[in-house]
Amino acid sequence: MQRIVLILGTAALVGCGTFKEAGEGSGTNGTLEEYEASFRPSDHDQPLRDFFPEASTTEQKDSAGISNVTPTQPQELTQGYRVQVFATSSYDDAMSRKATVEDQFADEWFYLVYDAPTYKLRAGNFHERYEADRFAKLLSEKGYRDAWVVPERVHKDPIPRTTQPPGLKK
Repeated sequence: MQRIVLILGTAALVGCGTFKEAGEGSGTNGTLEEYEASFRPSDHDQPLRDFFPEASTTEQKDSAGISNVTPTQPQELTQGYRVQVFATSSYDDAMSRKATVEDQFADEWFYLVYDAPTYKLRAGNFHERYEADRFAKLLSEKGYRDAWVVPERVHKDPIPRTTQPPGLKK
């Protein structure tokens, strides 16, 4: 029994001694510590201009050949008000209601805000409270009895409504 333990112990020591240190003879220059000391993550960063391109616009022509210029950059936000039209936990209900209300109020922007677990349908880019109150009253007269004004950051100079909210790329 002692011989077996001695043989296994010797084999284990011999086996462990045949492995080389990491970095020795494996084609790398230096040790891991030297590499970590010389590594600079900023050398691998993308330039900021990749994230913030120059302000530009895209021009699209509708079926009549009239050009529609929309910005590709998000617009400036300011403190203002929106009118909350509807709240639900169902995404499908929220999208359905959004399509319905957009048909009824074609000139107004509508936004779907997700605040877990609720989807909130909000309207407008109102800078003054009285403007938001007036629109909430109009919505209430059209059957949206739960409409109420909420403070929120809104687009400072929203573009006229076309097919998508301002600041979003196609």
